[in-house]
Parts: sequence; structure tokens; C-alpha cells
Amino acid sequence: MAMGALNAWLLAALSSGWGLWALGLAAFFDALIIPIPTELLVLTAASAFRAQGQPLPLAVFLVCALSFMAGDAATYWLGRAVPLSKIVFFQGSLGKTVISWAHRSFEYGGGFFTIASRFVPSGRTVINLTAGAAHYPLSCYLPLSALAGLLWSIYMWTLGYLAAGWLSNNPLAVMVIGFVVGMIVGSLCDVLMKVVAKHH
Repeated sequence: MAMGALNAWLLAALSSGWGLWALGLAAFFDALIIPIPTELLVLTAASAFRAQGQPLPLAVFLVCALSFMAGDAATYWLGRAVPLSKIVFFQGSLGKTVISWAHRSFEYGGGFFTIASRFVPSGRTVINLTAGAAHYPLSCYLPLSALAGLLWSIYMWTLGYLAAGWLSNNPLAVMVIGFVVGMIVGSLCDVLMKVVAKHH
């Protein structure tokens, strides 16, 4: 009974007027160093659309693209203002390896890595910071960031919509399945980026 009430509340919340505002804020802070599972909100939005016709997919895609771009820009400028070596995460040997890898990424394929990193939870923040530290042109970076956010939201929404077809009115189950699949795809993208960087 409680599970059914929670599912109903989730569907109503994401299809309400403030649902998109919550998604936008989550996407913005997710692009910063604050880890927020925005994918769960997109999955629930897709489930809500399947059940109630709201929110519209185009609205979800635009909110994600613009909010991620704004968050990415903030992290980009943080990377320019604060040397990465001063950030606690990057001070150890692993952190220095990550910095070196990300710098090579922008030397040989900034566009590919900016888009692919959106699918890797930890990778997107590192790429944002490194883009700023490496002075990657902001005029090139922001359109790529928006495109990455758009493609990611389309992918997550489609995944949620398909899962909702199998699990009617059960956004919690949709979130679990979508999150697991998203982590698998993110891991594959992470491996692919490392392979590409290694061959340059």
C-alpha cells in the first residue's frame, strides 16, 4: 500500500508544474561537483509521461540540455580559477593520473570526450574541470556540453519510457532498472574513452 502511494506521488510530482524546475536544479548541481542522480528524475519523468501525458519529452530534453550546460560552464570556470592540484581529489597519484588522462583527451578529441563523459557519473565533473584548466575554447565547449546533455536526456528518457511499458505505474522499479542499465552504459563509455586516449 505504501509503495503504491509513493509511486503515485512520484508520478504526480514529476508531471506537476514544479517537476521541471526540480529537474533543472538537479541537472545544474549534478554538473557541478555535487553528485545528484539526475537520471532517476528523468526516468521518473518518462514513466509519468507514459502514465499521465506530462511532462512533455521536449520540455525534459530542453531543461536537461540548458541546465547541464549552465552547470558545466560553472565547473569549467572553477577549473580555470582553481589549479586542479589544489583540489583534494586530485592530489594523490590517482588524481594526477586522471588529470594527465583528461588533458590528453582534450588535446586529441575534446568533442568526443565532452559528449561521452556525460554518460559517466564521475567522468563528467573531471572533464568539466579539466576543460577549464586546459583553456579549451568555451565557444566550442558550451555547444558540446548542451549537445551532450540533450543526447543523454533522450537516452535516459527513452530507457525510462520503454521500462515503464513493462512496469506500468511503477516508477520506483523503472528507476532501479534504468539506473542499473545507465551504470552499465556509463562504464562502457568510460572504458571506450580510456581506450581512445591510450591510442593517441
